[in-house]
Amino acid sequence: MGLSVVFFFIFSGGNLTKKPGAPSRAPVPQGTAKKGTAPSAAPVVPVVSPSPGTNPAGPPPSSYFTTAEALLKEMAVRIDAGKPDELAKLAGAGPRTEFLMRLTTECGWRISATTPWTDAGAIAGTPRYELKLEPAAPATPVPAGPVSVDLERTRTEGWKVKALRFDAALVSQAAGLFKSTAGAPDPASLTDAPDSLDQARRFFSGVLSHDFKAARSLTDPAGVTHEKLAGMCIVFEEGEYQIAATRPVVVTAGTADTAWAIVKIRSDKQSLDSEVGLEMQRTPAGDWRVHALDFNKMLETYVQASGSGKVFYSPIVKSAKGGESIVVYFEFDKAELHPRALRQLDIISGLLKSDPARKMRITGHTDALGNDDYNARLSAARAKNVHARLLELGVAATQIETSGFGAKNPLDPNRRADGTDNPDGRSRNRRTEIYLDF
Repeated sequence: MGLSVVFFFIFSGGNLTKKPGAPSRAPVPQGTAKKGTAPSAAPVVPVVSPSPGTNPAGPPPSSYFTTAEALLKEMAVRIDAGKPDELAKLAGAGPRTEFLMRLTTECGWRISATTPWTDAGAIAGTPRYELKLEPAAPATPVPAGPVSVDLERTRTEGWKVKALRFDAALVSQAAGLFKSTAGAPDPASLTDAPDSLDQARRFFSGVLSHDFKAARSLTDPAGVTHEKLAGMCIVFEEGEYQIAATRPVVVTAGTADTAWAIVKIRSDKQSLDSEVGLEMQRTPAGDWRVHALDFNKMLETYVQASGSGKVFYSPIVKSAKGGESIVVYFEFDKAELHPRALRQLDIISGLLKSDPARKMRITGHTDALGNDDYNARLSAARAKNVHARLLELGVAATQIETSGFGAKNPLDPNRRADGTDNPDGRSRNRRTEIYLDF
């Protein structure tokens, strides 16, 4: 019996004490089971992101990120911790990663605690985010430009950094703030020419800040008229629109020299979501410019939501002389400027002052009620009041011509087809048109 017990333990692998280094019996392959038992599920191995600021001995921990936000958060943690080696594991080793770290260690900047990054949009399917730098002390200058991070997602590695991009103005500014002169940044190796996504965002930044000169510099004058630009600015101002927070600009690459962008916008004032379309073209110098604007959807949704009331609202119309006109509307039998018109003229004056060589014609109009002499005087008074307001806002008198046309040039019929009164049509006809390209 004793020998039987010994042989059992030797041949069955059921030894009670296992010597160090002794081989274990072969494991049961996954998906199979011992005879007479239920198959067991394959073990689940959790994916663990690296702990912030750690540098364990041996191989680095897995850096599989299931969301872009998790990756950006980890980047911010490692930048603020001042650990370039840890940042390099996420962004890759190289001069751009080193430069990003020096922005916070030598320039007196830090990653914003309230808004570490913002969604900049996507170009050709590649998401782009902007890391938000801010001064760490009151005496430190504000960063002159953004740090952009292009991301990509793979099946095996999750979200990862595809490229770091720096604004040229930021690189130049940082060079003067570095504490050490060793390893001065080479702008050519750190910056890329602005692409269509960069230019689309800069254009809308100019529109929202009423920097018409900056916005105008990013357009093709042949495709985007002054009136079109002013009309869009007026709608943005009146509707209190802002660019959406999530994937605000999506650029699709058409050809090497043409791209299309959809800009998502939001008006909390009216609880409206809409969009603006841009056609972008590359110039012979290699720069991208806005060649065409389409904000009809934004205008239609806003007009429907706001309602015309006593004063119609649509700041841009097709002109009978070709092109487009900016339009200011009036109440019935009134020449005084409506509060909405005053805001519109503020915007128009800024656009005109950005281009002092530009001249414009102001034409006053009325609906069909009243006799011809009365309507002629009323239309001239409307044009005169617009003229006077623009002079108050600093527009040169030499830039302005005025005239009144009474009821001669209606935009809409004053009467319906059955001969009855058309109040909505008449509300559109009580207007002053500002025509720039003549």
